Amino acid sequence: MAKFRIEKLAELARQMQFTPHDTRLAQVNAAEDLLHSIDVNKAYPPAFITFRITGYHPKGHEDELLAGPALQHDLGLLIEQVSETLDLHTDALREPVLAIDDVTERFNVTSKTIQRWRRKGLPARRFVFPDGKRRVGFLLASVEQFLNTHRDQVERGTNFSQVGDAERQEIIRRARRLATQCRCCSQEIARRIAGKLNRSPLTVLHTIRKHDQEHPNQAVFSQAPDPVGDAERQRMLRGYRKGVALSVLAKRTCRPRSVVYRAIVDERIERLGRRKAKFIDDPLYHQEDAASVIEQIASQEELSAGSRPDENRIPRDLPAYLQDLYRTPLLSPARERALFLQFNFHKYQFVSARRRLEPQFARLRDLDELEGHLIRATETKNAILHANLRLVVSVARKHLRPGLSLMELISDGNITLMRAVEGFDIHRGNRFSTYATFALMKGFARSVPQMLSAARATAVDEHVIDSVPDHRGAVMPDRLALNDQVRVLMTRLDERERKVLSAHYGLGRETGVTYEELGERMGLSKHRVRQIEKTALEKLRRAAQVSH
Repeated sequence: MAKFRIEKLAELARQMQFTPHDTRLAQVNAAEDLLHSIDVNKAYPPAFITFRITGYHPKGHEDELLAGPALQHDLGLLIEQVSETLDLHTDALREPVLAIDDVTERFNVTSKTIQRWRRKGLPARRFVFPDGKRRVGFLLASVEQFLNTHRDQVERGTNFSQVGDAERQEIIRRARRLATQCRCCSQEIARRIAGKLNRSPLTVLHTIRKHDQEHPNQAVFSQAPDPVGDAERQRMLRGYRKGVALSVLAKRTCRPRSVVYRAIVDERIERLGRRKAKFIDDPLYHQEDAASVIEQIASQEELSAGSRPDENRIPRDLPAYLQDLYRTPLLSPARERALFLQFNFHKYQFVSARRRLEPQFARLRDLDELEGHLIRATETKNAILHANLRLVVSVARKHLRPGLSLMELISDGNITLMRAVEGFDIHRGNRFSTYATFALMKGFARSVPQMLSAARATAVDEHVIDSVPDHRGAVMPDRLALNDQVRVLMTRLDERERKVLSAHYGLGRETGVTYEELGERMGLSKHRVRQIEKTALEKLRRAAQVSH
């Protein structure tokens, strides 16, 4: 089930469910009108949204702005959820209500196209249809208004006119040539013809399949090769990642270069679609010259950021590589603001470009642009992190306890610092160091007790082996010569467990080996080696108790 992205909209939806029925219906209508007018390239104050839906002016002033894409998503969700509480019966309404099947038939589109429309702002409500079932539906006037205001965005997915005879013949002619001469599969045929004729690929696919059913002796798709399977696609992707040229991959797979190209594009689209990029919005991002203005601000602050570190404040008890962190200049308030503006702007650009992307017609250069925004966001984030790493060391040293490793605390703190960069909002007037310090203290308050508990458990386990009976004389000169009883107990362990205990506790020819060294030697992680050791010691403990 979809979730709200804006907590204020989620709370408003919950409040609306308790208003009187007629008031609730009027508010849903108002929310639907508002959704039609939302511009995803702008940001809106929460008070404006609340007033447009409820007619109520909230008290107080808020500097927060709601990003257009998130607001569009949450308004659609609010309308659908609140309308379900109204029990609206379609046969009792004056205005026609269209089910999903009605829309597909009336406008000659697919259900996937309708879902795409909904993501672009087509309001959907929950109605009770004549069969007594509650389903998603659309007011006819709302669908028509959406198509009129978003005609440019949905033009490729719509077919307001039926495919005529002349256009059908052109589709079949092109499809036959692509199938026989270019050896394109059915999906590639539909995509390429759709791009040429400005039609939906699904419409082209449907037209060709209908032709093949009516004229089996002249079928087009029977002459086309099979679509690329998962195993073949993975081979293409592995070759491409290794730097193999598209032409070479095409020869290896006996596929047209365009098919290999599309497989790579689709994989990158899928990977970019899974990337989460939450950003803190700013009115500046929605100006036409936002990119140049932000770049100018960042450049000016970079030139003025010439502060030099104070060598006298570097802790001398730290290793040299940690002391170097204190030689990195701290960020001035202006430089810090400029970097966070730049960081969130790159993420905003990524989200906006991804929303505009048409997967069926995307090119590699479009995906390069998307990934470029992510790369620049990462570079800016790294600059912020590098200037604040000394803060992690400082807070970690205050939480250092006997039995804990400073480097382990710093590693844990670095993860907290990265999360803090993602969640910091410059509009609240705080310095990032203040925000990050609280985040680090909260993180260490949770992780330090866990580390101490794990350290104590490890210490107990390390002494368990001492409980194994040892009847050797006190004058035994060779500590590594195990008595017969220990050898018997060690046989209760499997080969890997014996290897871990022998190497770590120096029971063999070599002295004690660390968990890290054992992990590298055995191809395991340090934590996995600890788990194996703990299991082995438990077996020895039980065996020793039985022998008594």
